[in-house]
Amino acid sequence: MFKRIAISLLAASATAYGKSVGTEQAVSTSAAAAAPAPAAPATGTTSAPISSVSRFTDAELAAAPAAPIYQFCQKPGQFVLTFDDGPNPLTTPRALQFLKQNNIKATFFVNGINYGNVETSQETIDLIRQEANEGHEIGSHTYYHKDLFEAIKEGTMETNIDKMTDTIQNIIGVKPAFFRPPCGTYNERVQKYLGASGYNIIMWGTDTRDWEFRSNPETLLDNVKAELNKQLTAPGVSPQTHSFISLMHDVHATTVDTVLPAVVEYVKSLGYEFVSLSECLGTSAYQATGNEGIANNLNGNNAVDATNVGQTMEINDSSSASSIEAKMIFSTFAVILSLFLLRH
Repeated sequence: MFKRIAISLLAASATAYGKSVGTEQAVSTSAAAAAPAPAAPATGTTSAPISSVSRFTDAELAAAPAAPIYQFCQKPGQFVLTFDDGPNPLTTPRALQFLKQNNIKATFFVNGINYGNVETSQETIDLIRQEANEGHEIGSHTYYHKDLFEAIKEGTMETNIDKMTDTIQNIIGVKPAFFRPPCGTYNERVQKYLGASGYNIIMWGTDTRDWEFRSNPETLLDNVKAELNKQLTAPGVSPQTHSFISLMHDVHATTVDTVLPAVVEYVKSLGYEFVSLSECLGTSAYQATGNEGIANNLNGNNAVDATNVGQTMEINDSSSASSIEAKMIFSTFAVILSLFLLRH
């Protein structure tokens, strides 16, 4: 009889284990399926990333705060220009020239290898340094511009984040506190790792979609203005009540030569004031030096919940994880009890 009970327990254990593995795979699949289409596909230089090694223990990550998410400024009437995917030695200098002529400070979310290459191009390094020297703020957009859901699958998420952090610090001497995920996608795991790394996640409140509309120069500006107006001229929206963080890409000639000047003129005509991202958020663009272990997380009053951020997909798999753990515990207990019964 004991043997029959033992065999039944072993069968139940195998079933529970199989379901836990299946559930774990389903969580991973749902996270990948939920990722929105890329905001700006990378077409620059690429290099195969190496496997990641986390800088934090599991206990440190569990205790770390999740990185706060920002989409708007603290004060109404403010407007921030942010650029992704650069630098591009062919186009970024023209963006910098325009910003200097108009006395506007922007934020550049840079990559290590994308349209530029910090490993092979001194010009790419010099452009990041020039951006900082001219008063613009430097944020991380990951090293390889890899969608972080894909990076998790490949085991390269930590490398994409940490390597860019180190690269920026080596170039400009300070560690960035602003991070924008490629394609605007992240999940709880990414948010916790960024929180442990001292980052704030910077999303956007209005998008030019300059990368999408550049293929048709004749309708480019009309399309960009129509896209901006979805937020800027929505009912009840005005400089007296709203503020915006915008999204552009300094890697396209159409953006730096046509879209950027037109956007600046249009936004000014609506009555908004251009400010830096740090002024918008009321917090520094860079982390305090000398921190070891878990970095300082720069939280603010206007951090928003991920579920309220446009084009951001937050995957909450904590309940699934708990279910997996319970099934694994039952499976282990059943195996031990079965072995005991088989011996009696």
